Amino acid sequence: MSVFENHDPDSLIGSVLDGRFRLETELSRVTASTTYSATDLLSQLTVVVRLFSAEFTSSDGIALLEQAAVMRQIDHPHIVRLTSFGRTAVKGIDRIYVVHEQLLGGSLQDMIDRNRLLAPSQALLVGVEVCRALDYAHKRGLAHHDLRPSVIMFGEDARVRVADIGISSVIAESAWEDKAMISQERARYCSPEQALSEPFDEKADTYALALILVESVTGMVPFLADSVVGTLSARVDKLFPVSADLGGLAAVLDKAGRSDPMDRSSALEMGRALVQAAPSLPRPAPIPIVSSMIFGMPPEPDRSNEIPRGPQTDHWSETQVIDQHMQDEATTVVATATQQNPLIGRWIMAALAVLVLITGGYFLFNTLQKESFPVPDLMGLEQGQATNLVTEFKWKVVAVEQPDDLIAVGSVIRTEPENGKNLQSGKKLTLIVSTGPPPVPLPELKGLDSATAIGTLTNSGLKLGTEAPENDEDIPAGIVLRWEVSLQPNLVAGQEVIKGSAVDIFVSDGPAPRVIPDLTGLSLEAATTMLNDLYLTLNRADDQFFMMVELGGVGSQSPLPGELLDRGKAVTVSISKGPDLLPVPQLKTLKIDQVRLAVVNAGFTLGKIRGDTKDFPIAIRWEDEVVTAGQRIPRGSVLDIFYYGS
Repeated sequence: MSVFENHDPDSLIGSVLDGRFRLETELSRVTASTTYSATDLLSQLTVVVRLFSAEFTSSDGIALLEQAAVMRQIDHPHIVRLTSFGRTAVKGIDRIYVVHEQLLGGSLQDMIDRNRLLAPSQALLVGVEVCRALDYAHKRGLAHHDLRPSVIMFGEDARVRVADIGISSVIAESAWEDKAMISQERARYCSPEQALSEPFDEKADTYALALILVESVTGMVPFLADSVVGTLSARVDKLFPVSADLGGLAAVLDKAGRSDPMDRSSALEMGRALVQAAPSLPRPAPIPIVSSMIFGMPPEPDRSNEIPRGPQTDHWSETQVIDQHMQDEATTVVATATQQNPLIGRWIMAALAVLVLITGGYFLFNTLQKESFPVPDLMGLEQGQATNLVTEFKWKVVAVEQPDDLIAVGSVIRTEPENGKNLQSGKKLTLIVSTGPPPVPLPELKGLDSATAIGTLTNSGLKLGTEAPENDEDIPAGIVLRWEVSLQPNLVAGQEVIKGSAVDIFVSDGPAPRVIPDLTGLSLEAATTMLNDLYLTLNRADDQFFMMVELGGVGSQSPLPGELLDRGKAVTVSISKGPDLLPVPQLKTLKIDQVRLAVVNAGFTLGKIRGDTKDFPIAIRWEDEVVTAGQRIPRGSVLDIFYYGS
């Protein structure tokens, strides 16, 4: 039982997740997730379940599910196989989980914790297999971004499997957004660009692997300081520390540990360099996986992952062992008999020689007479099912992966020898196993018109996801501005994706319409400049009088402020001649009929007439104010006339 379970009143041990996975033991706990050993009630197999926190599910759940969907399709000999994933309610709270196979060989961290350090040649083997996993992932737009010894795991065959590819990249990208929250464990394997809070890519994985390989041999992590800040700053612009103790690994790690990612090895380059360095190192002993330490005896050495070193061999065949054993026994018997009686000794020697020949002949005859069986038709069967069907024939079954458009992932495409051919027991039967449709390179679509881009996708074995319009000031309408694979938005042209993947394209809709500004009161020059800044033009109409706009200012415009207008179009304006003012007429000596005519002829409107109109007017009012003859007021104003007696 995990230490966490003893103190956690909300422990989920014994709970059944999503109606299928019964949580048995808590294995580890970090901020973002808790990992359990669990039983798959559907298959009755023991699996590992990683259950993400409610907070992380809420903030990054969509990205996690996208990465999990991609990883679920991957079946690679050096990548821990993700078998299931989903979103489910745990105690009424939404949580994301992923499930992967359980490996019984422990992790590289388990070895380091037990002071089981590797020889340089053993570290080379681990490095080659991790590079194969990383290269496979990187070519598909996936990365780890949190590589550390605890995710480099082993099966009981001592072969490496890398865990959490893709999944960890989501966690890492979220974690590195706030460097103040970075843990020492994450900092100790980070790259210089991560330490500087700069953008980072798959080259960060090779830098981390270089650190891990040094630690696996020496027990020490380069650049490790007492604090997170010290650890981060210690590796910036620093040469990677390598020593002669690393032998042929030194030059490889120097290249993989370059501070500048542009100078650093890719996973493919690092793997090739490790293979080339192999002949300079002694033949490696079996890797001391944790399961061998638990059960008290090492597993049978698996030589299949050793780097080829030419025709020499350091182990005997079964026949050589038997012959050598018989010769040793004969030598002992003959020596004893000869000391007692030389003649008897010679007879015994002759008899034993005959016995050796007979016995050797028997083993040779037995080898030549091994039973043969016809290879059955295994096409379309799942790899495990096919292997079970031929177990009785005692063939050495080897699986080789190959892409195929028609055969499902993990199923047999064909066999070597082909079905119907006879094959002796003990001989090798190769299963050619499908990895699904072959990956295809992403074409460059930017700059193509929409129809051509869609045709290019079809011809490349891909399909259109969505076509979305976007405004652009410079690119004509109908031309592709950018594109992305929705599940892997960081991919670029030339990188590979699964055949049939959907690609979203973003097509220019031309310049965005302009929002017309309010030009009222601006001078002609200022209005022209404002419109030019928006790539609009100004069209001047006849000048007019405007009561509220001073002379020379924009009095009116069309379209009105706030309306939309396409780039390059014109806004029509009228410039103000100022307020339209007229002088008040002289009325004091005029009779009533003459007053009416004078007001209208002067450009005004006659209002109320008060008092005795037999005499002359005594006052003129405009808007309740007395005005005098010659005073300038707006054209059309209403004038009230007052006489005595009013």
